[in-house]
Amino acid sequence: MKVIITAPSLDPRENVSGVSSVVKFIIDNNKEHHYIHFELGRKDKERGGIRRVPSLLKALRSWGKLLDSNPEALVHYSFPLSAASVFRDPLFMWMARRRRMKMVVHVHGGFFLTAPKIPWLHSWIMKRVFSMPVPFIALSEMEVELIKEKFGAKDVTAISNCVDLSEANGFQRTQNEGVLTMGYLGRIAESKGMGYLLEACRQLKSEGIPFVMDFAGMEERAGEYLPAFEHALGESFHYSGVVSGQAKVDFLKRIDILAFPTYFEGLPISLLECMSFGVVPVTTPVGSIPQHVQDGENGLFIEVRNSDTIVSQVKRLNADRALLYRLGQKAKETIFQRFSPDRYVCKLNELYAKVIEKRT
Repeated sequence: MKVIITAPSLDPRENVSGVSSVVKFIIDNNKEHHYIHFELGRKDKERGGIRRVPSLLKALRSWGKLLDSNPEALVHYSFPLSAASVFRDPLFMWMARRRRMKMVVHVHGGFFLTAPKIPWLHSWIMKRVFSMPVPFIALSEMEVELIKEKFGAKDVTAISNCVDLSEANGFQRTQNEGVLTMGYLGRIAESKGMGYLLEACRQLKSEGIPFVMDFAGMEERAGEYLPAFEHALGESFHYSGVVSGQAKVDFLKRIDILAFPTYFEGLPISLLECMSFGVVPVTTPVGSIPQHVQDGENGLFIEVRNSDTIVSQVKRLNADRALLYRLGQKAKETIFQRFSPDRYVCKLNELYAKVIEKRT
């Protein structure tokens, strides 16, 4: 069966995106269907705002042509609950619905999923979207309940994000008795808690805690944080750039801790990738993260917008290397027990089959 699936660029050199990572995983692992990727969303170096209008109009025309030339296809629409997406994506979804296309809407977390207050217009639009008689995919049972409660959706299925485990399967981490390596993998932006991570690193250095901070990803605004980290940490800072393939595997093998002070999330692929290699997540308990990370069991929690808790948890792991090793082993065990690629693909195909049967 043909499946038209939306996402930003799948090239990590152009776009560091959790949605892109999920979609690439689906295309690479679900060989039962023929996927047609429709690129929707700006590249990391593209400017946003009103400058995006011409490219969006072009995308709308291309989208209509693609739908018309593949009327038998199922549409797998990726829908992150961000301000930009809420204003853009309903029109693309409406075009598919108007053509009576079979459709699944995949919700990829976002600020509005857990925001205590949502502007009236955004809320109205999302309630209209979730009133559509199509199935929605959420990233956890918690998100299923949130989407039903906040937006009135009826048909929501939890299918947690998944990652390729082939490289991690053959890697055995040993207990580190030397200098700790903290890592960050993903989009480098204010909403990921970069300011608080920077302050924590400064404090750790001032207290004489030996560590290395290794970043992998792309800055949302060039020069906003990376120069500050380099200035504050000197030789203790390393920027690996945008990593993929073997470079990403090497990055995941050399870091001990994932420093992840994000403000909001769905279920980040970077978190799952790190845990699969036995990296200990030091993370805020936001979005679907607490569904899979348990404080003191397979990771450690920190408070949102609080650098002191980052400092205290890193110092705790630095002082207790047996704890660092145990949490890392449990993190890896969690991913291998819960995130089988075969199981993910099977659940997704079961949902596809229900959609097809319902419309025929």
